Amino acid sequence: MFAPVPDNMQQLFEQQGNDTIQGAASFVNNHTIKVNDKLITSDHFVIATGLKPRSLDVPGNEYLLTSNDVFNMEELPESVAIIGGGYIAMEIASLLSVAGAHVTILLRSDRALRAFDKHHVDMVMDEMKDSLGVEFQYQTEVQAIHHEDAQFQVTTKDGRLLKFDKVINASGRVPNIDTLHLENTDVKVDKKGIVVNEHLQTAAANIYAMGDVIKKEVPGLTSTAQFEGEYLSRYLRGHQSDGIHYPVIGTVAFTFPQIAEAGVNMDQAREDPDLTVKDLEIAQGDYFYTGTADDKAHLSLAYDQQNKIVGASEVSQTAVDDINALIPVIALDVDPAVWQEKMILIFPSLAYKLRSLV
Repeated sequence: MFAPVPDNMQQLFEQQGNDTIQGAASFVNNHTIKVNDKLITSDHFVIATGLKPRSLDVPGNEYLLTSNDVFNMEELPESVAIIGGGYIAMEIASLLSVAGAHVTILLRSDRALRAFDKHHVDMVMDEMKDSLGVEFQYQTEVQAIHHEDAQFQVTTKDGRLLKFDKVINASGRVPNIDTLHLENTDVKVDKKGIVVNEHLQTAAANIYAMGDVIKKEVPGLTSTAQFEGEYLSRYLRGHQSDGIHYPVIGTVAFTFPQIAEAGVNMDQAREDPDLTVKDLEIAQGDYFYTGTADDKAHLSLAYDQQNKIVGASEVSQTAVDDINALIPVIALDVDPAVWQEKMILIFPSLAYKLRSLV
């Protein structure tokens, strides 16, 4: 049961022998759902409804744009406020500021991108301020939004009045479950999502869930959801019996510059006495960066006691490629010496550069 999907996806479903119904599904009980006034029973259900923008419960929230609204704007506003400091907030800030808008990010705390290494996040924020002119307002909690003289006035908890042409709510996303009527089932939900076990099974034995809608410790990414879907396909068909085991997952924020990581979180690694963190200014004296303006690229690697890489974090204009090159090293538990002995990679390239650093 899907919301409207592109025609090519609809054709793919049908070519694979699947029946599809367009409509909003809601549970009648553990074994029955209702779609377009039609009752459907099944041995198993899988919930994969994802997340939706969090509603900001303040007066004037009807004036707030969501991330979806940003891409429907017909004109670029001169000034934009973005509430929040997660992936979406920081990526939209980079996009709009490069396009020419003056962007102000309103943060409730003193940092953004809490899923990433604080040291690298600070570098990203400094670069966004210096290169893109993005302004960060720290310890700022929005109390109300008013529309005056073709602008939007943001009132903060500490009494400040800030005026912008547009205000975007990117304060987070919440499980998209409001219309599912899960109260008619045994499914358990907390503030982080639908609770599942190692088989992605909910408290209702025949109902499973996957993707961003579930409570999990790993990053909520499209690639992670796809991995969960592949696992459930095998498990429900009896082709796999053990619980889901997540591989090494790479994640990125497409800010300017990019920030990416994989494996052990670097903030945690710095606090772990069994791990060693090496910080590298990779742009300095590196052939790959010759002629580029990326003179502040920085890579951090976490090593275990056997000198194997267990985590990596980078901030640079090419962080995605660099971390992708390191994911196999982390996932395959490769001894760095073996990697250097067994492979001579193309020079100059990102992979060759990383080969010399591990």
